[in-house]
Amino acid sequence: MRICLRTLLVPLILISAPSAMPFCFVPQPRLVRAEYFASQLVVEATLDQTRALHDVDDPQGVSAYVYTLRVDRVLRGKTAATLRVHEGNDSGRATFGWVRGRKYLLFLFYAPQDKSWELDGCGNSGPLSDARMALAEIASIKASHGGGSIQGIVSEQALSTPISGVRVEAIGKTGRYEATTNKGGEFQIAVPAGQYVVYAFKNGMSFDKADISYEDPGDIRIEPGGCAQIQFARIERK
Repeated sequence: MRICLRTLLVPLILISAPSAMPFCFVPQPRLVRAEYFASQLVVEATLDQTRALHDVDDPQGVSAYVYTLRVDRVLRGKTAATLRVHEGNDSGRATFGWVRGRKYLLFLFYAPQDKSWELDGCGNSGPLSDARMALAEIASIKASHGGGSIQGIVSEQALSTPISGVRVEAIGKTGRYEATTNKGGEFQIAVPAGQYVVYAFKNGMSFDKADISYEDPGDIRIEPGGCAQIQFARIERK
């Protein structure tokens, strides 16, 4: 049973960049396998053009950037020979710099409102020259058989104290699988490929999906070699 790359989980990471301080979902870091299977498109592409979109209320202010890239290789999904990536000039910006002529590894999802692709600024997208480990992990997915893993963290609040000793169960057609959170509130459950609903239990406590969880514990699909990341937060009983 393969374990996702970059399995260290912490309650929150804020990663600095020259142009932005993005707000990151938790758990962090984003696991390569989890982001791969959650992405509609994964490509290697070369940046051809950058265009700034100006705020209508402030012509001097940039509201977003649009990057036009030439697709060199498609690793997941389907796309044309060129694509556009839309990036707001806000806390969701990528932590890496965009340079014309540079090659990138991009994990993308489509944004219909912008008619372009977007990426998670705290994910594994970045310059291709820095993507050796991520590319090796993607290559190993192709050779994977069997199941994957569900992992994450449980905390008092979405951004607060982790809770140990929480029983986390994944229930699917093939059975029930469970793990218990460690001192850091972290858990990892090895499961066969399939569809799952995940619950968290501890006497005297109730839990629900945190607003900043990557995946929805009520609808988890694990493909061969894949994994999912979940953040549970304690809720107050009424």
